[in-house]
Amino acid sequence: MASTPTTKSQVQAYRFVIRRMESALARRDAVMLHDPLGSHKRATIAGAIIACVGMIGFLVWGLFGGQGTVPKPGSVVIAKGSGSVYVVTSDDQADKRLIPMLNMASAKLLVMAKGNGQGQAIEPTKVDQAALAELPRGPKTGMPNAPDFLPEPGQAATPAWAICDVAELNKALDTEDMLASAEVETTVLGGVTGHGRELGRDEALYVRDSSSEQPYLIYRVRSDNSTGARVVKAALPAEEPAVTEMFGLGDAVPRIVSTNMLNAIPEVDSLDVPELAETTPDYDSGGYGVGDVLERSVPGETPQFFVLRQSGKQHVTRGAAAVLHASRYSSEEIPNATGMLTDIGTADAADELDVDHFPVGVPQPLSFADADRSCLSWSDESGEQRVTVTVGSGTPAPKAPVKLAQFDGTGPRVDYFYMPPGKAAVARGSTGPDTAEGGPVYLVSNRGVTYGIKDVATAKGLGVVNGAGDIGAAPASILGTLPSGDFLDPAQAGFVYDSIPVESDAGVNRAPAEEQQRADTGAAAD
Repeated sequence: MASTPTTKSQVQAYRFVIRRMESALARRDAVMLHDPLGSHKRATIAGAIIACVGMIGFLVWGLFGGQGTVPKPGSVVIAKGSGSVYVVTSDDQADKRLIPMLNMASAKLLVMAKGNGQGQAIEPTKVDQAALAELPRGPKTGMPNAPDFLPEPGQAATPAWAICDVAELNKALDTEDMLASAEVETTVLGGVTGHGRELGRDEALYVRDSSSEQPYLIYRVRSDNSTGARVVKAALPAEEPAVTEMFGLGDAVPRIVSTNMLNAIPEVDSLDVPELAETTPDYDSGGYGVGDVLERSVPGETPQFFVLRQSGKQHVTRGAAAVLHASRYSSEEIPNATGMLTDIGTADAADELDVDHFPVGVPQPLSFADADRSCLSWSDESGEQRVTVTVGSGTPAPKAPVKLAQFDGTGPRVDYFYMPPGKAAVARGSTGPDTAEGGPVYLVSNRGVTYGIKDVATAKGLGVVNGAGDIGAAPASILGTLPSGDFLDPAQAGFVYDSIPVESDAGVNRAPAEEQQRADTGAAAD
């Protein structure tokens, strides 16, 4: 049977019912005073039309525009496609000429040298390669050893530094041979804290300089958490039985230490025991003579030690007291004379012994078996510098460090460097709190290369600081161990090259491990 055709009235009725249902859902009322979804439909259609127009506009701009305009002479540009860096200049033959630069630092320095931007950050302009194609070029210009990466002020590394020696131990040998045959490699850390636990007041590092063979003792001279140097090194005299005995050095195997790490540790006078004249003091000493060491102990307080001098008593550290007593008596026990010491006055300054640099405790040496890593750690907290020695086990770097080209294993140079990726340091080389604001300015890259910077205005032009307040301090003793690049001075940025000369002994041909292994295997097969 033939179907009944749908009439126009039926279609309109169906649409009317649908609109009533929509009204009931949207307004909870089937009575249609107006179309509740009409505005939504119109907004959706209008939005779709605008989006299409916008997409077409961006497409046209991407195809026919967007190349950027080459800025005026005295500007730095970066080619979008290749990343090449240029400085825009002008001369008698061209209103705009592109000078290809070796690196971004050279480009900014050259702009500063031409009088544009020194003392303020120089911002490069990105331009499409096609917009640069028709401009004439100049010769390659700049400083070959200037940094490739210039950090922004917000990318400054934490002011924490360390130089660490890590021993490689052959544990197949017996203990004595293992310690004697240990080899150390040196790592410098920048912007990293937590280099290990601090050397204890009753611990010391009995070390031997890898270059001079001179033995040293590294120990605490401060027991509190005060600022400044809390650890020092002192040369060990050849013949001092009291020092050898009291500090446990008789049978100890000295740790080999790199000259760079040793030089970074503050040095005090040698641990020579002063000669003590056996005379009677000018006061009632209870039968004790000049040079005798006595203990004063009060409940609830740390014991104090004094050496009797001709004019009175002199306060000494526990370590100095132990050595002075052992130099005169075979007994290690120091007599307690608390009551008598209270009545004795302080010795004259001219009469005092030079023993203030002796250890605060009676330290015993840590061997490589106890801790195969030792670090000279430096930090600056709100202008308060702290220098100490930390110990631990294994590599000090939280991630794989950079293996420097100057790597020499057990030699005198630094072998590895680590700084968190994307960070760099701009700091003044400091030899102490008094030099923190007047030392030379350095940029230290995360590849472990230091670059001297002429002055604060140059640093601002390079964009690495906003002002002098952004330049912190860093230990000159550690910075001096790192390889150095070019001195960043605008006057040095104008050198031009047809080809860059390379010295025959520059660089190291270091193949990756897998490639080197294949090369060695191929050579053996031949």
